[in-house]
Amino acid sequence: MALAKDDPERDALEALARGDVARTLTVLMRAYGDALYRHCRAMLASDDLADEAHQQVFVQAFRDLATFSRRSTFRAWLFGIARHRCLDASKISRRWRRRFLLAPRLPEAFDPAPGAEEDLAARAEARRLEAALASLKPKVRVAVLLRFQEGMTFDEMAEICREAAGTLQARVARALPVLRRALEERDD
Repeated sequence: MALAKDDPERDALEALARGDVARTLTVLMRAYGDALYRHCRAMLASDDLADEAHQQVFVQAFRDLATFSRRSTFRAWLFGIARHRCLDASKISRRWRRRFLLAPRLPEAFDPAPGAEEDLAARAEARRLEAALASLKPKVRVAVLLRFQEGMTFDEMAEICREAAGTLQARVARALPVLRRALEERDD
């Protein structure tokens, strides 16, 4: 007989039903923490902002667990919180940049090693993709990241974004040629 696969949704619901909020949060953090961080990082293109938004997601989840309505999965609920915290952080960051001049960033230290050329090429490609994603409007960037980074269906995305699945599908479809052009232009 095969062992039952871990089901974080079930485990979290059972812990919540017992009133064990700490266990519920632990299950959710283990199951979705990394994916939520990747999402925040991709949305904000900043480790510091992503760290802050990621922490705020779980602070808000802890605070609101008692009122979790079960109209969606914990995963969708957490990504919805992350979406809002990332949009907030993005807005605050834009306001801050408008008010203050930023010193140019120092280049990262580089230590040439075997395979360094491939590593540099991969990093350059990642930076081009990051810049292309950053050029998208936040609502479009959210849709693209949820679809391709998190592998969500348009129905799941609709639950998180509180928009029609067709709207999100059109948004993603319109974004792809824009991203492709941005990546091709940066190759030159």
